[in-house]
Amino acid sequence: MEPQPLLIYTPRYIQFDYGRGHPLRLYRLKLAYELMKDLNLLSPPVKVEEPQEAPQDILLTFHKPDYLKALEKADQGYPLQGDYGLGTKDNPVFPGVYSFSKLVVGGTWRGSYRALEGRRVFHMGGGMHHAQPGEAEGFCYLNDIVISLSELEKKGLKVLYLDIDAHHCNAVQEAFYHSPQILIVSFHQYDGEIYPGTGALEEMGEGEGKGYNLNLPLDRYTEDETLWWAYQELIPPLLEAFQPDILFTQLGVDGHKDDPLTSLLLTTGFYERFAQDLASRWHGPWIAVGGGGYDLVNVARIWAIIWAYMAGRKIPDQLPESFLRVAIMEGYDGPFIQDLPGWTGIPGHVPPETRKRIKFLANNCPLLK
Repeated sequence: MEPQPLLIYTPRYIQFDYGRGHPLRLYRLKLAYELMKDLNLLSPPVKVEEPQEAPQDILLTFHKPDYLKALEKADQGYPLQGDYGLGTKDNPVFPGVYSFSKLVVGGTWRGSYRALEGRRVFHMGGGMHHAQPGEAEGFCYLNDIVISLSELEKKGLKVLYLDIDAHHCNAVQEAFYHSPQILIVSFHQYDGEIYPGTGALEEMGEGEGKGYNLNLPLDRYTEDETLWWAYQELIPPLLEAFQPDILFTQLGVDGHKDDPLTSLLLTTGFYERFAQDLASRWHGPWIAVGGGGYDLVNVARIWAIIWAYMAGRKIPDQLPESFLRVAIMEGYDGPFIQDLPGWTGIPGHVPPETRKRIKFLANNCPLLK
């Protein structure tokens, strides 16, 4: 019997709040979950499990003890001491921030083990790829991705980590820059201005890990066709050559054309083709986590589309009335789940600069030669 697809989610997530005016609104998780349920994407054999807070010893596999203590004390209302990136505009200290962060780590950590059972697992609350060992960074307090990848690495497993968030996975790159076991591929906006400023084409790893860290910087206003072409040039041959034991994807959707924090021009069309291709091409263990995405309606729509392919379900064309009532208040008048139903690609061409970047990666990655 084929293992059940698994969605990891808890309503506890919306008990936490980054604060008024912060771009990261955790209500997006509930909205995505409710949309999936209303679209019949969570009925059997799909299983839903609630995450549990990660134990301290797991957190210590990546994070420094003094930072964890500072985060815990800040959560308890003690005055901030030391430079831990806490209490800033990006990383506010809000009630329950430590419990929330442990919940995020616990969901992804356990989810990776569940994926090793042969499942496809999606933990929407995960994806905190900026958190550093001793510092909060980029809306991220504890790094669920690095902690989970480290556990898989210790088991001797090879992992292809694919990150499609519009912001570069700086902390993940740093953690595995010397490892040939964790093949990192990141598609991200890179224009000298967008946070975090890392992820240049030439950052390809060091030592035994040289050539196992692949960055594809994307220019502002990159459209579906360009990224879809680049995906086809990189991911299928890498899966074939690397033969990973598990696929780990970070599904930040802030590359969508309407996202308020970025300048890419992707539509639901790219994300749908991406999910359809991976779901049909990869049949092994697969753990996916959320990530960026700052337009509530688009996050819910795109994650529902991706989950449908992961779970082997069909996607209805129209959004349910219950979702539309919320979507309209957020400025989306629908009624379709896709930006353009039946989308087949925006006519255009792949910019020469993108072709040059792919050629550079092909010439410098041993897996692509």
